[in-house]
Amino acid sequence: MGRLNGIAIPGFLGLALCLSLCTSDAYAQLTGIPEQINDGNKTTMLPVFFVRDSTVGSPYLARNWSLGTLELADHHRIPEGGQPLWLNFDKVNDRLLVADKEGKQWSYSIDSISSFDMMINGDLRSFEKIPWINHRFFLIPLYRSDKGYSLYKRLITRCVRAEYLDAGYYTVGKKYDEYVDSYEYYLTYPGNTSYRKLTLKESLIRRALKEESGLLEEYFKMNDQEMNEQNLIGIIQYVDDKKYPE
Repeated sequence: MGRLNGIAIPGFLGLALCLSLCTSDAYAQLTGIPEQINDGNKTTMLPVFFVRDSTVGSPYLARNWSLGTLELADHHRIPEGGQPLWLNFDKVNDRLLVADKEGKQWSYSIDSISSFDMMINGDLRSFEKIPWINHRFFLIPLYRSDKGYSLYKRLITRCVRAEYLDAGYYTVGKKYDEYVDSYEYYLTYPGNTSYRKLTLKESLIRRALKEESGLLEEYFKMNDQEMNEQNLIGIIQYVDDKKYPE
């Protein structure tokens, strides 16, 4: 049994049975349960057995429990009355894990929640569903405008299983399972009735903002053209400031 700020928090033993094989391998990262080698009795083409190294990454959003709040699908917000609530998010199975100050634990599926916030290392992380984009995943708001363009990010986590071959004179693959994060970006247009999915490619961004080509040229003349997330936010904010000043 672990403790969080002096509160006893037992492990999610019940939830472990519901998680996928990949999630169960990394379950120890949250609960402290030792990992066990488990090939799942699957047929393999490897000529020899190998021992997996420690899993890289995590299926969970945070390494530890984090204070937070959530809004249910019926718009009811919890906790109430300023009571503390601890959260963690299973990124692989889209489940929000919850613990209260009494040590009671439960979880919510993505269908049960409209949004949640977590304070992670002093940084507030917000996740929300935008039904007219997609009700099956959460989006992270990066930049929002009531009148102009807004920008959101989707976090996608997948487990890449270990695949290793030692033929004696060469080796191929890796000995560890790995949780790999990737991102999709969603640009919403003024009026909040349409959107465009983006990656960090300048050609796609120019195509999505073809009506703002003049402002894009102004921005790129004044700023580094290396395309990254911060630069994408800067582009959207620059266009909004010019066309939709507050």
